[in-house]
Amino acid sequence: MQLASTRPGAVQTKLDPAGGIAAAPGLADKADGSKTLIAPGAGLSAPGRFQQWGRLSQAQSGVARLQAAEQSLNQTWQQLRSLAQRMLASGMNAGQQQKWGEQLSRLSEQLQQQGRLDARLQPKALEGNAARHRFQLDKVDLLSVKGSRERITLLLAGQQQAMGITIVPGQRPADTLAQLNRHVKPLGISAEAEQGKVQLVATDRAEAILRQPILMQGEGIRVPAGEAVLIKATPEPDALAPLLQAARKGELASEREHLQRVLTRIQDYTVRLQEQRRFILQQMADEWPAISEPASKTPLDNSGSPFEQLVSALVAQANVARHNAVALLRKE
Repeated sequence: MQLASTRPGAVQTKLDPAGGIAAAPGLADKADGSKTLIAPGAGLSAPGRFQQWGRLSQAQSGVARLQAAEQSLNQTWQQLRSLAQRMLASGMNAGQQQKWGEQLSRLSEQLQQQGRLDARLQPKALEGNAARHRFQLDKVDLLSVKGSRERITLLLAGQQQAMGITIVPGQRPADTLAQLNRHVKPLGISAEAEQGKVQLVATDRAEAILRQPILMQGEGIRVPAGEAVLIKATPEPDALAPLLQAARKGELASEREHLQRVLTRIQDYTVRLQEQRRFILQQMADEWPAISEPASKTPLDNSGSPFEQLVSALVAQANVARHNAVALLRKE
């Protein structure tokens, strides 16, 4: 499975003491075969060093958020994987399902308190500062390929002008979504496909629009009636909610496919978190102006994974940079 990794913004360009572009730092081979970060030359001015420390602090904060989100995903994965194995091994009686329902309820409450994942268990660290609220159009079928042409008009709450799309015979779902997105993107909303239905994804400022009914009119093909009707978009439930409800009813077996989809989703998100974390660390290793000589006492040796080696280097740089900042403040 190939995943599109999320890429953070580029690290700011480094400045030398004269205000020019500093030479890029690199890794030097030591006599014992290990590596250490090398300095690009003379030390930076006080503003330059403070800028370095700010960039390093942002990188460390970003890595910490990604790690915390991965920890929450791992916690959820362990419990759901255990449930999946139990369901495959043998059927569970009503008492056992009730016990699982209680565990899922506690897990859901804990995840909400942590605030690291959204309702779909997507890490908020992957969304940046923009939360996403998902609503599904369950009562209309805009994405199925049909042999009839239909003109559909939509009017969202608070909007003065309706938007119209035309779905031609045999039209692909991607083309329908593209038409919708041309209209809703300026509102802070995007249209996606989710299990054959249109899912509208809103930013915080646009969430209120989708919480109100949408006035839709079609020709009785994809929209149920040939006259204007109010369609209520359904907010996406907690990913654990169907499992919790099924456990309380003693019907967990009916949710096996949903459970597998959630497990797959967690795996995908975990891979994306790891990719973004490695990217940040590699970017800092490539572009961070290496610190002065004391830092060479903490080499990037061959122990541990490349990720652990980069973390060790960043921690060492953070400690020295903090001392340098204090010293510079005293000199100013």
